[in-house]
Amino acid sequence: FKIKCLVLKYPDNDRRNISKCDYHQEIDFIVRNNARNKFIKNLAISLEGNTLLLFQYVDKHGKVLYDLIANHAIDRNVYYVSGEVDGQTREQIRSVVEKENNAIIVASSGVFSTGINIRNLHNIIFSSPTKSRIRNLQSIGRGLRRSETKTQCTLFDIVDDLKYNQNNNFTLDHFVERVKIYNEENFPYKIYPVSLKD
Repeated sequence: FKIKCLVLKYPDNDRRNISKCDYHQEIDFIVRNNARNKFIKNLAISLEGNTLLLFQYVDKHGKVLYDLIANHAIDRNVYYVSGEVDGQTREQIRSVVEKENNAIIVASSGVFSTGINIRNLHNIIFSSPTKSRIRNLQSIGRGLRRSETKTQCTLFDIVDDLKYNQNNNFTLDHFVERVKIYNEENFPYKIYPVSLKD
């Protein structure tokens, strides 16, 4: 198991604007950001193996990411799971993905952190910032389950660096909390800066 922290560096204009925002405005900007969503879509499609992409906000983020990925993933099955998806359908998705090697599941972290068990996961993407220790560890636990076809799992932690004048933005502080968890649990991680452009 390894973690790749992809630190998205935003343009100066975005940093300046977000420095005046409260937490909810910052989250809204992040999940509705077209360049960010396009980056996540490209990442999910580029990964080999079964990929679980976790989101927090159904309408303004999860459905948008699902549509983006489903419209661009060629020769790959893309599944969507949220609280709106009934238990029987979730179980069907789970059993199908266990037999696949290259599916993408776009799932609500609230539903997926405890509500479904897929052992055959090769990649996990954290697309929504959170500092919740329990939710992070439950989500990571999805990737640590063993299967006959899996030798490793990689977590891609999407980080939003909107720091302005040396002041961290809210979700960058959340990343600092996640790094503490990674260190406490001895999870190996590396940090990769990424310039985010429209």
